[in-house]
Amino acid sequence: MDLDEFIVLWDKEYLDKLKKIPLFQTDLTSQWNESQKASFAKIFYHLRGHFHDFLWYVGNHAEDKETKDVILKNIAEELNGSARSHEQLYMDFSASLGVDNSKAFLDSTNYLPFAKEFNHSHMKWLHENSADHRFCALSAYERLDNTDYMHLLELVKSLNVDRKGQIFFKIHSVVEHFAPTYEKLKDIWHNSENIVKDSFTFIGYTQLNMWNNLSEVIFNERNT
Repeated sequence: MDLDEFIVLWDKEYLDKLKKIPLFQTDLTSQWNESQKASFAKIFYHLRGHFHDFLWYVGNHAEDKETKDVILKNIAEELNGSARSHEQLYMDFSASLGVDNSKAFLDSTNYLPFAKEFNHSHMKWLHENSADHRFCALSAYERLDNTDYMHLLELVKSLNVDRKGQIFFKIHSVVEHFAPTYEKLKDIWHNSENIVKDSFTFIGYTQLNMWNNLSEVIFNERNT
């Protein structure tokens, strides 16, 4: 198996599992009440709003300029030049559901234990593994960006989010963060396939576990 074959297989296994999660079944999410919609906006903020810690750690512990350049390019795209930053675009999404998330960065009220564990598990794993592992984990995370956000876009459409509120998700469904990591990923694969496999397996597992937890929290809210 070469790298491309591994990625295709990994993509398929991940997507097959993703589609089974109620969160990504629009016939179910379209039935959410206003409270559930608001909860999604509040909780999901903390599942994507702490990624800068991941980037910062990988960049600060990188052993080559190539990795640092990938990190800097990613951060630049997050800031989005003279246009609204991705953080601001998320605030637009939140506002479309009647949620004010402007203080979410400071307020941990909606930073639920499973979300904290999700983010902490990334940082712990990055700290305990090599620079190549960290780069591969970043590559895997970026690989999932398009897959996750294509399905998240369908989710927010099922919530009747207006066009302005959808922009955050549309951008992430098409942005290409994985491609800049590919050449270095290929070099690492050539030297040690297991580093790539272990890193992708870790990211895939933690991501799916997070989606399952988020789905459970939102759907259970209707029953309380």
